[in-house]
Amino acid sequence: MENSRHFSLFFFVVILMLLSGCNDKTFSLDSGRYVPDYTKDEKDINIVPYIFIDKDKFSIIQDIAVSYQPSGTLIRKGNEVVMETVFADESYKWVFTLVDNNKLKFVLKKSVIPNNHFEWEDGRLFSLTDE
Repeated sequence: MENSRHFSLFFFVVILMLLSGCNDKTFSLDSGRYVPDYTKDEKDINIVPYIFIDKDKFSIIQDIAVSYQPSGTLIRKGNEVVMETVFADESYKWVFTLVDNNKLKFVLKKSVIPNNHFEWEDGRLFSLTDE
């Protein structure tokens, strides 16, 4: 009886591990322009920030009135995307999670961003666009 109980527990743990592994789908991250998923009301007033991705490089447009924008290296670990650079003599990092193919979710608590850029809202979604 005791062996049967241990086997059942072992079997349950194995099934649970297999099922949790199935949920770890890696999403695609194609090169292109990623824009915020604004609501209809926000779209008219917010045109930045947006992100250009080219394989393992990125540029972030934070202010269209400024010619020099942050750009640097993109590192991908599964569905985590980390963009790092030195901008205005400071090290910065933007961290995202891929939540679907070509859809990034900003993670503020893991990021180190310029203080004056309030538009970086935690959880903000960015999607690849063909515009």
